[in-house]
Amino acid sequence: MANYEGILEALNNGEFDGVQHTYSPVDGYQKHTSHQTVMQVNGSEIEVVTKTTGKSFDGKENNWYTEESVEYLNDNEAVDFILQRPYYFRQVRPDLF
Repeated sequence: MANYEGILEALNNGEFDGVQHTYSPVDGYQKHTSHQTVMQVNGSEIEVVTKTTGKSFDGKENNWYTEESVEYLNDNEAVDFILQRPYYFRQVRPDLF
């Protein structure tokens, strides 16, 4: 069982070692749409950038598009994110997991 308070304290102290993680899932239903998530830890904040690339057809030609959203996670949101995706992080403090 994870130590929730310990993870939060380590994150706030800048002890939590995150790695940049990129993930592009394969979507079988929309073969021309891809989602990429890039995560990185900046001090006690986790920055999550999600980029969606795809194409749509307007009846005449294909239109390519790219959308990007950025989310900043702090405190409890950051700890919840870490607990849901521990494989995104180097476990410098294995005693917390």
